[in-house]
Amino acid sequence: MLIEIEAEQLRVGMYVHSLDLSWYNHPFWRRRFLINNEADLSTLLALGTRVIVIDDSKGLAPQPRHDPVPDVVSIPAPPGDIAHEAVLVKSSPVPTTPAPHGPNSKPIPLVGAAREAEMQRASKMLHRSKTEVMTLFGNARMGKAISTRKLTNLVAQISDSVNKDPTIILNIARLKTKDEYTFLHSVSVCALMINLARKLGLDEVVVQDLGMAGMLHDLGKMAIPDVILNKPAKLDEDEWRIVRSHPEKGHAILSSAKCGTETALDVCLHHHEKMDGTGYPHKIKGEDLSLAARMAAICDVYDAITSQRSYNAPLSGAVALSKMLSWKGHFDQSLLRIFIESLGISPIGTVVQLTDGTFATVIGENPGDFSQPIVRTFHDPENPVSCVPKDIRISRIEGTVQIHEIIYDLTPELAEKARATSR
Repeated sequence: MLIEIEAEQLRVGMYVHSLDLSWYNHPFWRRRFLINNEADLSTLLALGTRVIVIDDSKGLAPQPRHDPVPDVVSIPAPPGDIAHEAVLVKSSPVPTTPAPHGPNSKPIPLVGAAREAEMQRASKMLHRSKTEVMTLFGNARMGKAISTRKLTNLVAQISDSVNKDPTIILNIARLKTKDEYTFLHSVSVCALMINLARKLGLDEVVVQDLGMAGMLHDLGKMAIPDVILNKPAKLDEDEWRIVRSHPEKGHAILSSAKCGTETALDVCLHHHEKMDGTGYPHKIKGEDLSLAARMAAICDVYDAITSQRSYNAPLSGAVALSKMLSWKGHFDQSLLRIFIESLGISPIGTVVQLTDGTFATVIGENPGDFSQPIVRTFHDPENPVSCVPKDIRISRIEGTVQIHEIIYDLTPELAEKARATSR
């Protein structure tokens, strides 16, 4: 919905719908845009504009207010919006306390006995989740009444596991067989959506809603014949046309059952749309896609290409993310970078800065734990001339060197050094 806020409430990740400025004085090349970084935020604050309208369906919302619920005014939605109407809400200033799982927070990975215990708990939970999803999807296939009541509790349990250490449930979920793919893919996307939502600092109610949307996003595949879904060879044109109908079929099933939230309906229908407008079913461009749909597009593809399927061998997490970064026009690139940070995975070929200050290129990963890559150092700011490249396997051992951050925008000198080292 559209929310009218004051300038001091702005934060990185919000989607600006309108500014009280003429086109001549507008500093951004788009009238509507996502605040991607602190530089964008500083530019906005320097304008001196007191009132700004944001769209919380495409970006972060203001922190919940603690005073009485404000007056709500319905206004016509702008052309191209999926909702029938937009809602303009006047909001109070943002509290200074950050969200517990905000963009800058990093969960401490579990180790030793605590990690082993959580792995066992997560394995049992995934088995229960697969059973419940199979039941729900089976009922949908046979035209029976469906209910998401049991899934609500499972989403909460998945959310709890992700909160403890997201690498555990995501590592286990990657081990699904091709026969389990259809069902455990839904569970994996649920966990990925929750993890990304927490990284974005979204309200916990919204996090759970996005998790359920991830669980239900592929419901429409139950209307696709198994002979097509499980075909080990390339699909022909007619088969692809049938497969591409699954978002609309899933949306119809959820709408008829009246058991899906607006977020779940949106994600079910639009998780195959692309930022450049070449996706399906409606070829909607990025600026008109909700934040939930853009998140689902990333989570869905990532799990798909890292899983064993009837027609495709899985990619490693690091290789998969490297490929996704290269697919221009497919994903919201800013959101994809946040997704990468939320997983703790460094894509193959990317440059990282380590906690000892040196720079390195990611050259591989640990098959047993995708958050522990192998890197090759190439530059030491403290000793740039005599830095000798060496390979380091990142581990969970306390006191060892770790990855501090991924460096996307390299200086020409660093870029050349990285290329020379990786040859």
